[in-house]
Amino acid sequence: MMKMKRIYLILAVVSATLLLTACPHITPPGPDDPDTPVTPDDSWRNQASKTKLSGITYQVNVYSFADSDGDGWGDIRGITQHLDYLDSIGATALWLSPIHEAMSYHGYNVNDYYSVSSNLGTEDDLKDLISQAKARNIDIYLDFVLNHSGKDNAWFKQAIADPSSKYGSYYIFEDKPGESVTGGMGGWNSTSSGSIGYKGLLHFKLDVSNPSQPQLTITQASGNAQSGNTDTSVKWFIYENNAIRMYKTGNNIFEITLSINNDWGVLVKDDPTQWGDHKWGARANDKLVEFGKPKTLVKGDAANDLIFGGTSAQYWASFDASMPDLYFGPYAKASDSETFKDLASAADKWINMGVAGLRLDAVIWIYQNNTAANVAFLKQWYDRCNSTWKSHGGKGDFYMVGEAWCDNAEKMAPYYEGLPSNFNFYYWYTLKDRIGKGKGDDFATTVIYFQNQFRKYRTDFIDAIKLSNHDEDRAANDLGRDIAKEKLAAAVLLTSPGKPYVYQGEELGYWGNKGKGDEYVRAPIKWTRGGSVASAALSGKVDNNMLTADISVEAQEQNAASVLRVYRDFAKARNGWKALAQGQIEAVSSPNSAVAMWKMSHEGQTVLVVHNFGSGAPVLPLSSYKTDKLIVSNGAVTVSNGAVALGAYASAVFLQ
Repeated sequence: MMKMKRIYLILAVVSATLLLTACPHITPPGPDDPDTPVTPDDSWRNQASKTKLSGITYQVNVYSFADSDGDGWGDIRGITQHLDYLDSIGATALWLSPIHEAMSYHGYNVNDYYSVSSNLGTEDDLKDLISQAKARNIDIYLDFVLNHSGKDNAWFKQAIADPSSKYGSYYIFEDKPGESVTGGMGGWNSTSSGSIGYKGLLHFKLDVSNPSQPQLTITQASGNAQSGNTDTSVKWFIYENNAIRMYKTGNNIFEITLSINNDWGVLVKDDPTQWGDHKWGARANDKLVEFGKPKTLVKGDAANDLIFGGTSAQYWASFDASMPDLYFGPYAKASDSETFKDLASAADKWINMGVAGLRLDAVIWIYQNNTAANVAFLKQWYDRCNSTWKSHGGKGDFYMVGEAWCDNAEKMAPYYEGLPSNFNFYYWYTLKDRIGKGKGDDFATTVIYFQNQFRKYRTDFIDAIKLSNHDEDRAANDLGRDIAKEKLAAAVLLTSPGKPYVYQGEELGYWGNKGKGDEYVRAPIKWTRGGSVASAALSGKVDNNMLTADISVEAQEQNAASVLRVYRDFAKARNGWKALAQGQIEAVSSPNSAVAMWKMSHEGQTVLVVHNFGSGAPVLPLSSYKTDKLIVSNGAVTVSNGAVALGAYASAVFLQ
């Protein structure tokens, strides 16, 4: 019996030791007297910084974050009221969605770059946010749209009204496409004023004696309209709302009388269904029809609609017609353009107010996926903003991050010649792929590969790492709405090298996909179990099955197992330990294919990072590393005699 009691006592002591190493704040019983408390040596924690080091940026959809005045719209004052919450998840900066007057709720079709949208607040509200955020060591970044403005922008309206004014040079019209629209995406759109279509009976006479330069004569007619010709040997058609075959009336002469009723004009075609070089129309500077006067036609991309009144210019838009692309002229001298100067003047206003950084939207489309042109432009833009920042007394360099959303990291890397920071979409693509496969052993080497690509172009690059954002399906969706995987993704993000971005609601485990609209990935924060949310801007496109009491901030703050708790714990660790926040990554060979391991070192401090990407529970022989100082963990982590046992999707960080 005495022997059995001794075995039980040894097991109790071993169990207590495991508990101590896995949960350093727990005080185990003493080895000699189970009833005598022993205080563990926590003095090593004094190495942790008391100031925020993390570089964590929180992405705020201003319109749906928090409503301060009860009108249903999120606003700037709502952000200010929740700065303590943002501080609690470690934020050192906030990226605000566009705050300017715009055509839509999201703000990316800007009407006035010098203004604050009345839906979101006032300039005084922004100044107050900047001031109160600064008191918490939080910077404010603005989303700035350089690729395009809104169609209702006064610049665009004046460009249409008076193309010879300086504003006529702000946009890409058909008379100056140049390098701005080659090799990219988007299309031409009509800017019509007055009635450019026609309603009534017209006679069309087409002379194709010179087949490369056919001539069309249109006259007003009386009587009855003709039906289309059924002779399929005739290849010439008038296209109004469909293709109508003409009649051959002489050698190389084709005619027809039609009732026209549309608001855009007509075209000629030599095939009823094909377009491209089968479309014939007017030259860009000769579109207006003069009745009875022959007009020489051109084909293909050069062919424009034949119009009957008003004016019609074609402008380029990379995304949709509400967002006309801005024009900066030859890229080598873009900073000399009036467009650049006007936008830079607007940026100066916000920088001088205290804004510490800009996020630049859609930068690869400024010169239509021409990397060299875009990079040259961005360098000029950054240098101008950085100069403003320094002249106003800003410390260090101005921060700027680009949305250079390319096919792969290799294509994005050159953008570091123009900007100090770019979003690393490939980080998230890799992470969700590896979590899905339960494979972690090559994650660190892949991250290092990305960084080596960036380093070729800028040695002091700032790798902007992220999970999802406002243009993507939520990370939780990509992870199958598996909370354990969501917590793992959070832990990996906040222990990786670079500048981590946390998207609004990600810290609460929000899910959503874009299938029914972008609004479903831009959901409002639910602050209390029973309170309202800032949903007015989203026009009711809110998933109320997600925004329940249990997912609220109030509920998660009271739940030790919540997603929010993981974000707070790992953000606190990142803020406190310089190696974790600012360290250089070194890959560590993993003894298990599911486990990702790496070291982070900075100024003499080193940490070991361990993540289990799988659903198993591996035991890792880590006797060659220090495992007695556990900085932070998530999930089941047990340490014994140099071995670390990890539960499914568990994470741990050890001080070395």
